Amino acid sequence: MRRYLVSMIIRTVCFVLAVVAIAVLHWNVVGWLLVVAAVVLPYIAVVMANATRSLRSTYLGPVAPSNPAPAQFEPPVIDKDLPE
Repeated sequence: MRRYLVSMIIRTVCFVLAVVAIAVLHWNVVGWLLVVAAVVLPYIAVVMANATRSLRSTYLGPVAPSNPAPAQFEPPVIDKDLPE
């Protein structure tokens, strides 16, 4: 997550510098290179964030159920000695 945040900060800086380079300094080539970097960087950041494994282990092992299985009910017994 930290790498993604750093990448987005760099992207924002690239975009601001592109605006300054094109509008104020009239450095068209440098400005458009910064625009391209600002457009491509989110894709690279997402791919890097999804490609790397987490440093923490996510394997927790088998988990026992928290609720025990319901008791098995026996069918009712019909007493045949009683009159109907």
